[in-house]
Parts: sequence; structure tokens; C-alpha cells
Amino acid sequence: MEAKIIGRVSEFERLEKAWMSSSFEFIVIYGRRRVGKSFLIDAFAESHKGIYFEAVDGGSEISQIRLMSRAVSGALHGSADLVYPDFIAILDDIARAAEKERIFFAIDEISYLCEACPQMPGLLQHYVDTVFRKTKLVLILSGSSRRFIEEDILSRESPLYGRSTVHMKILPFTAKETAAMLPSWDINGIAIAHVITGGIPYYLNFLAKHSTVMEAIEEEFFQPGGSLFTEAELFMRGLYRNIGTYDAILCQLASGTNEVGKIAGKTGLSEANVSAALSSLASQDIVQRKAKIAGKGNGRGWEIVDGYFAFYHRYVQPYRSLIERWRGQGAYAKAVSSIDGFVAKRMEAVFREYVLDTSTLLITSIGSIDFANPVLKRNEEVDLFGQCDEGWVIGECKWQNSPVGQEVLSILEMRKALLVGDDTAYYYLLSKSGFDEDLIRLTSPRDDIHLVTAEEVFGR
Repeated sequence: MEAKIIGRVSEFERLEKAWMSSSFEFIVIYGRRRVGKSFLIDAFAESHKGIYFEAVDGGSEISQIRLMSRAVSGALHGSADLVYPDFIAILDDIARAAEKERIFFAIDEISYLCEACPQMPGLLQHYVDTVFRKTKLVLILSGSSRRFIEEDILSRESPLYGRSTVHMKILPFTAKETAAMLPSWDINGIAIAHVITGGIPYYLNFLAKHSTVMEAIEEEFFQPGGSLFTEAELFMRGLYRNIGTYDAILCQLASGTNEVGKIAGKTGLSEANVSAALSSLASQDIVQRKAKIAGKGNGRGWEIVDGYFAFYHRYVQPYRSLIERWRGQGAYAKAVSSIDGFVAKRMEAVFREYVLDTSTLLITSIGSIDFANPVLKRNEEVDLFGQCDEGWVIGECKWQNSPVGQEVLSILEMRKALLVGDDTAYYYLLSKSGFDEDLIRLTSPRDDIHLVTAEEVFGR
């Protein structure tokens, strides 16, 4: 539990700062399911007086009123027996209490409440504008659907537009935060755990109870009832009715098929259905469309950005029937035999996050790109490419068991010349196994080259 708090220090401090103000505060918190939004609110609630209400998926307006009544009357009056006639009566009672003292009112999974009561954003807007702003209330709305929060709460079209005083997107753990949850593991084990969970604290908790990462993978992913074996289906059923469509699309992406037309051909789905499903998955931060960076690269296709779903749909979902019958040993062996390559590829995104978090450059865009090399007449990929106020950033991630040498830098410099010519560029190289002496000697006098070790990325 403590590691989770460590991983949310900045977010918790922001909530505390809002609490310490003397005026009404309206906080919006959102992020992927299981990322730790409710944990953050719970930790905040432990030391502050207020009301926590979690809306129910599929609940009617009447049932939501009854459940909210129980939460509000229990917190304000010491009894959960009072049932308010409507939301107006509930909000009026909260406002009266907040006139006297500082309290918070947190609505978790706000999208479920708005499904049952579509007028809720407008009702909250009315209270924010005319009632709550005169009180000592801290209003917190939290949700797992990025699309809902961005379109129905934060967008110009929302009645609540411009009224939040704080809004925070809760991100997965960084590599260093994952390492803090696994203090006895070595860097290789931490790296595997980080990429196969996508840095989601809830998933890391299941791995942390094991002594080794391979033991954790076998028991949590490849055995019936394993927490991370069952999680994907539970997660998807919380979002979609026909999860088979989404599983089929994600399996194709995980195997390397990334264009809508090709996915449609291999799944038997129409291109329109594939596009709609991908758009929905993107709203959950599970996939994203590949894009050009500052006009560079091909920018075609889709990719899975959530590490957990990438691992699950490559190694687990295709063999669910076998695993359910306690015959997952072959699937586990397949995963183990190729996990180094899987981790090496996923570490590229971890590398980009590290550079974005630590570089002193004013980076405005960052990602990976592939491009046509006119000299070698083939497509090539750059693991890290971006634009900054000072010029360009370009980098290579080498997650391998041998030190990186000069040839890697030479290739990177050649690719830089093809992409941006003589423009100023800054180079980043990440190596799992360090760098050879010649490269260190060559780069030590240059301030445009940064050699990054695994120990730096994971804070060891």
C-alpha cells in the first residue's frame, strides 16, 4: 500500500493544496480503469471529512438516488436510513453542510451516474454556479472513460466547461514507481513486470506477492483463476457486450497486423466495425493510431499502447481454452521463449517516457516513427523521435545482453541526417547492458549525446 502512495505523491499533494484553499474547489480526476483513481480518493478521504459515492454501472436513476442517499445521510447525519426524494434534495443537504465546514463530495464513476440521469451535468453546473461556489465544498468527479470526461465534463459543449479548478489524468506508474513496488527484484524482472502490466498498480500488486517474475507470470497469467488471466475478460465486459469483436481485433494488433483493412480481412469484420471498435478502445487508452511526428514518418496503422493488453492478447487470449483446462504449460513456454523480444519492443515506450520526464529540453512532440530510407531502399524505424524548441531529439533503445557500441550511434546519426538534414539534434541511447569504452570515450566531450542506463530508468 505504501508504494502506491509513493507513486501518487504529486497527485495527492495537488488534492491537499485544493483542500487547504479557503474557497470552493471543483476537481476532475480521470484515467484508465485500475490505474488508481479510487485509491487516490480513498487515501485523501482518510484524513478529511466528506462523502464518497460510487455510481453503479447500469443502475436506474431511482437506484442511484437511493445509493447516494445512503452515502450522504451516513456521512452527514450518522445514519444511512434517510432516503432523499431526488438529487436536488441531496445537493441541497450537501450545500447546507458545506456552509458550516470544509467537506468533500466525491462522485466516482460519474459516467454511470450520467447514464442514469442525463441531466446531471446541467444540474451540477447550476449548483456550482449558484450554490456551491458560496460554500466550503470540495467537489470531486472521477471517471474511467477518457472520452466521457473530455467530452461531457471538460469540453466546450459540456455545461460544466470551464468550471473545474483542478483536473488530473492519472497515468500508469513510471518505471521508477514500478521498481518501488518490487524492491527485492532485479532490474530485468522489474522491466518485465512493468511492461506486461503497463505499469498499472493494481496488476503489479498481483505480481509483487511472488518471489520471481517468471513464477508470477505462470501463476497469474497461465493458470485458471489467475488474477491477470481473468482480468482482461472482466475489464472488457465492464465496457462492451460483444467482447469477442474486441478480442479478435486486439489479437491481430498483438500479432503485428495494424491496418484496418488487413484486420477486417483476418477477422471477418467489416472495416467500419473495426474502425469503430478501435476508436472505442482508443477512448480507453488501450490502443492508439500511429501518427507522424512533426510531419516526419509514415504515420499509418494502429498499435496497442497498454502493455497488459499487448501481452495478454499475444500470449494468453489465443490459448484461453487450454489454460482453463490446466493445460497452459505450452502457452507459458511460448511466452517465456520470446519474452525478451516482447520486452525489448515495449521498453521503447518506457524509454520515451523517461526522456520526456527527465530531459531539460523543451520537447513539444515525441514518439516512434518508421520511414523509407532512400539510400538502403527499405523501411526503417526510429525508437525515439521528436521535436523540441532547441531542435530535434532522436534515440535508440537497445534492451539486449551486450554493451552498446559506436555502430549504434553511427546508424542513428545517419538516420538523423536523412530525416532532418543539418538541423540541430540531441541523441539519446538507452542500453540494458551499458556501453563499451570506445562509445563512452567518444561521447564524453559532447553535450548533445546522452547515454542512459537501465539503472537510471528504474532508479536503481
